[in-house]
Amino acid sequence: MEISLSGRRVFLTGGSRGIGKRIGSFFLEAGADLTAPGRDELDLLSVKSTEDYIKANKDLNPDIFIHCAGINKLAGITEINPDIMQDVFQVNIYSATQLLNAFAGSMKEKRYGRILFVSSLYAMVSKERRVAYSASKNALTGLAKSIALELAPYNIMVNLVAPGYVMTDMTKKNLSEKEIEQIKEQIPTGRFQSEDDIASLAAFLCSDYNQSITGQLIAVDGGFTCR
Repeated sequence: MEISLSGRRVFLTGGSRGIGKRIGSFFLEAGADLTAPGRDELDLLSVKSTEDYIKANKDLNPDIFIHCAGINKLAGITEINPDIMQDVFQVNIYSATQLLNAFAGSMKEKRYGRILFVSSLYAMVSKERRVAYSASKNALTGLAKSIALELAPYNIMVNLVAPGYVMTDMTKKNLSEKEIEQIKEQIPTGRFQSEDDIASLAAFLCSDYNQSITGQLIAVDGGFTCR
C-alpha cells in the first residue's frame, strides 16, 4: 500500500530532529506540503510566541496537524515545582490546544482533517522522576479523546502514537551499549523501534485510508507494554 499525501497541507511541531524530523521527511516524500517551524519562528515554551505566530500566519489552514514537540524535565514528587510543571505542560499540551484552536475551524469548514499527537509510553506506564512528563502525556490522551468526539462528525480523525524505545541520536548519547542491550531483552521483538516505524504509522493515520480510527492511543513498542 502506497500512501499519498499529495496536496495535503501539513503543520508539524518538533520537526527539527529525531522522530519529528523523520515524520517531516516521510510526509514530504508522500507529496505533502509541509510547514514545520523551528524554535526561532515558534517558541512553544511561550504562550505569547505561539499567539504571535498564529496571528502572523492566519492563512495556514492545514489539513493535517501533528504535534511532535515535547520536553521532559526530570523531577520526583519532592522535587517538582510550578515552573517545571508549567514548562512541560505548556510545550507538551497547551501549545497544541493553542494551535488547534486556530486550525480546527477551517478543518470543520472543509469537513476534513487529521490530527496526530506524538505521545509516549509514559502515557501508559511510567518511571520514577517522570511526574510532570507522565502527567502531561496522560493529559494529552484526555485532550485527544475529547476532541475526537467533538470533531468526528466533520470527518476529522484524532489519534495519538506512543513510540517505544527509538534509536535516536539522543538514545545513543544517553545509553551505553550495555544498557541498550539490557533494554532490548525487555522488548518482545528484540529490537528498538526505528523512526520509520513511527513515521509510517503517522502517515497512515493522517491519510485518506484512515476513515474510522479516531480517539486512539497506539503504542509502537515491539510489545513492550504487553508484559
